[in-house]
Amino acid sequence: MKRLIPLIVFLNVCVLLVSAQQNDLRITYYANQGVSGLAGASKVYMYSGAVTSSPTGAWEYIVGSPNLDNGIGLMTSQGNDTWSICVDPFVYYSSGLSGPIPNGSTIYAIDMFFRNANGTLFGYDFSNNYIIVDMTANPPTSNFTGVIPGFCGVGEAEIEFKEFVMNNFPNPLKVNTLITYNLKNNASNVTINVYDVIGQKVKTIVNESQKAGVHKINWNGDSNSGSLLKNGLYFYSLEIDGKVQRTNRMIISR
Repeated sequence: MKRLIPLIVFLNVCVLLVSAQQNDLRITYYANQGVSGLAGASKVYMYSGAVTSSPTGAWEYIVGSPNLDNGIGLMTSQGNDTWSICVDPFVYYSSGLSGPIPNGSTIYAIDMFFRNANGTLFGYDFSNNYIIVDMTANPPTSNFTGVIPGFCGVGEAEIEFKEFVMNNFPNPLKVNTLITYNLKNNASNVTINVYDVIGQKVKTIVNESQKAGVHKINWNGDSNSGSLLKNGLYFYSLEIDGKVQRTNRMIISR
């Protein structure tokens, strides 16, 4: 038990110093694809809703207006008819019609289409239908090549210039989660360990030498014994050549 005390203190400090780090969803939209009148538009809005009733249910918790230039759902231009927006799915869609989303709900999908500032021009998929982002996939996927889901702050172009960035999505983990991290230099030993709230190590996800760059590992929430971990709060740490560089917290909620 004495060996656990420093780790417990360390993790408790991390609760205070490390934010929850909500992993926001980034939607990137190519306005020159599909059935679209938005190529060359000066503003593009995402009009969208969350599907929580079942994987094939109707969308609800709709956010945005079909024709108001009010900033809700406004996307950021990346140039060349490419637009993006970052949202925290539960927070964002809880602000929509019929919100908030009840605690414990699952967002199975996000349905969307795109429009210009006054709602006179629209963007749909190649069949002139709204676009579906499957949130049960890991990472999320889209049924339309003109919409690319990603993670805000953990894209390779964003993460590679920051030292010891680590994040996971989705969080809470329901089925599995994708842990993304970077190494500025080659490392002879990289370890990612998972600890419970009393500081006991319950899982070693990575333990190997790795080269510099962005790394991704998919984890299903199992323990070292192979059984699935119980619902609750956990901490996972990135250790490089014997030194802990980053510790984040993760919730398992199946």
